[in-house]
Formats: sequence, structure tokens, C-alpha cells
Amino acid sequence: MSPQHGREATLLPHDVSPPRPDSTAFMCPYCEAVLSNPSAAQCESCLRPLPQKGTPVLRVLFPAGELKISVGQHLVLGRDAGQSPVAATFTQYDNVSRRHSTVWLDPAGTAWVRDEGSTNGTFVNGERLPRGVEAPLRDGDQLRLAADVTGTVQLS
Repeated sequence: MSPQHGREATLLPHDVSPPRPDSTAFMCPYCEAVLSNPSAAQCESCLRPLPQKGTPVLRVLFPAGELKISVGQHLVLGRDAGQSPVAATFTQYDNVSRRHSTVWLDPAGTAWVRDEGSTNGTFVNGERLPRGVEAPLRDGDQLRLAADVTGTVQLS
């Protein structure tokens, strides 16, 4: 298995071994480099200051793994690796669009999702989002892509 780089490293498969304290990689919200030290004050790649402890984090737990998104970071969900850095999670689902939806966390700590014109829809707690409409996400919400892929939102 080849090592993961960049934004692909934000998705880690669920492991059957006992849970580790924090097994999900963090990324720089500006240049999207994987951080070797998430508690560092600045990114090693772009040298910009990083959000510190106490800054909100959005997690979306899908059956294939967990996405962790920090303030200011936008993440496209879909099957096209050229458009979605976590495409490998969704390639087995033909009804998930190549560029299905985008999730992000704004500076105020509010999580958002927007349907990117998907064929089979993006749903929050069973309600379909209209194309291009931004909807807030709250802790415990269910985010579903098409009919098959459901994730649970966690805000911390």
C-alpha cells in the first residue's frame, strides 16, 4: 500500500484494533499539507499560523473512515480523485457523483455542507438539499450522499 499524501491523508480507514487516542491526520487549512505535529504553532510547508487547541473541528464519520476538517478548510466529497481528495472512499458507490458536495467549517465554528449539483442528492437528516444551497451542520446530524453513503457529524 502506497503512503498517502496531501488531503488524501485526512481520511483514515476504521481499524479493528483498539482505538488510539487520535488516529486521524490533521491538515493545514491553508495549503492542505499533512501536519506531522498537529499542535505546532505554524505549518511546516506554508509557515502560516495554525489554529490552536480549543479551535472547533468538524468530523464526519463514514463507514469507510473519518474525515477531520479544521476551521477554514473546504473538502469536496465525490468519486473523482481530481476533484475530491477523499475519492477512494466513494468510488465503490456509482450513485455518488464525481463532485458530489462540499463540507467546511467557518471561522465562527459553524459547519456547512453544499450540494455541488449531484445527480442523486445530498441529504441532511433525510432532507434533500437543493443544488448549490448551503446548509448548516450540527453535532449528531446525519449527512447522506445519494442513497448509500451516510456519515455522522461530530463537532468538537
